[in-house]
Amino acid sequence: MAADKSIPDAHLRLAEILSDLTSLRVCDPKAALALVSIRPNSSAAQAQTDEEQDADIKRAKDVVELHYKVREAHKRGELGRGLEEARSLVQRAISG
Repeated sequence: MAADKSIPDAHLRLAEILSDLTSLRVCDPKAALALVSIRPNSSAAQAQTDEEQDADIKRAKDVVELHYKVREAHKRGELGRGLEEARSLVQRAISG
């Protein structure tokens, strides 16, 4: 199936990144970060491409790091306490 020409390249790239991030969810967090880390390249053309993709790579690394932090907080039970506190605040606000 050919890609629709009306879909901007940026949207396709975003879809690729999100797909990759979904795949990284099953990885060990350190292995996932290693996969998205920038590695130095010898060619000037590749260096220019890396500069253009730097923002995408940073966002991907940020998402992986956030996912890891949330997962670890969930394991420690920190998310449950915060959720219960938020629910009680909402209930008090509604009850008035």
